[in-house]
Amino acid sequence: MFLPSRVELEFSGSSAPSTWCTSRRSQTNFSVLRLPVETRLEVMDDKPEPGTLSENSEVLFSFGVIADIQYADLEDGYNFQGNRRRYYRHSLLHLRGAIEHWNTEGRPPRCVLQLGDIIDGYNAQYKVSEKSLELVMNTFQMLKVPVHHTWGNHEFYNFSRNYLTNSKLNTKFLEDQIVHDPKTVPSEDYYAYHFVPFPQFRFILLDAYDLSVLGVDQSSPKYQQCLKILREHNPNSELNSPQGLSEPQFVQFNGGFSQDQLNWLNEVLTFSDTNQEKVVIAIFPFTQRPPTVCAWPGITETPWRSFGLTSVWCVSSPVTLTMVATLRTPSVCTTSI
Repeated sequence: MFLPSRVELEFSGSSAPSTWCTSRRSQTNFSVLRLPVETRLEVMDDKPEPGTLSENSEVLFSFGVIADIQYADLEDGYNFQGNRRRYYRHSLLHLRGAIEHWNTEGRPPRCVLQLGDIIDGYNAQYKVSEKSLELVMNTFQMLKVPVHHTWGNHEFYNFSRNYLTNSKLNTKFLEDQIVHDPKTVPSEDYYAYHFVPFPQFRFILLDAYDLSVLGVDQSSPKYQQCLKILREHNPNSELNSPQGLSEPQFVQFNGGFSQDQLNWLNEVLTFSDTNQEKVVIAIFPFTQRPPTVCAWPGITETPWRSFGLTSVWCVSSPVTLTMVATLRTPSVCTTSI
């Protein structure tokens, strides 16, 4: 169980890459499976020593983060590995507590990022997926600020990609449209978009299951393409097993980016470079050591060209805020739970 965290990022007023520091402190006495993180973004006149906060700091805005709610109307159980307790039914109470916390903040967050696995895969087994999703979404309606949803593997255990595209979990209607730059408009072939919660800060939601055997018709060319990729890297009869793999991310419950999505992402980052924007990337999931971002489909080249001064942070599940680059040089990979 975790207590809520607050991650504080401080930004230099110059055009140089941003300095950053984090601090953790308890805020309330409630806890969540993957706890809401409230992130404060601050601007200052001079660079501080790492890990310190400047008295001249100005809080610009905050945003909330929550992930892995994994609600199901079931008694407590364990995860797939059997080593972590799961509080299926109780998670809804924690969600309500998180929403109450955000709603009563003296300075409310601009938005909340919901990073995937909103209901558990067990709902599909008991044929109550729609009922459970409706219950959680009705709870989110209590939130007084916009919520942006990403999709994880448990979404695809319960629903097809087509269903999700037409559901309330599709929050693409909240996207920012850069009218004079059509290359920054995402394709309908994947679920990704960007938005601006505060001037000069661009948030990007990515589709980590753009290429996946989950949620797509098994007779479709895309399914066959992804299955081929999996079998080329995973000879196990059980494709969810990483046993013996030199690249353990190549399992069925993971996914990856298509080159089309990476090309689109590069266009958005190029726009942010040109306009000196700070970028936060929301993604499910994300590996922390080393900080790398998503793709089991064998894309090993660096997706973003190494130029510009945009600072990039990734917010991911498990909930974390990690600075991955100041020169746009993260690599590509993924894991999930």
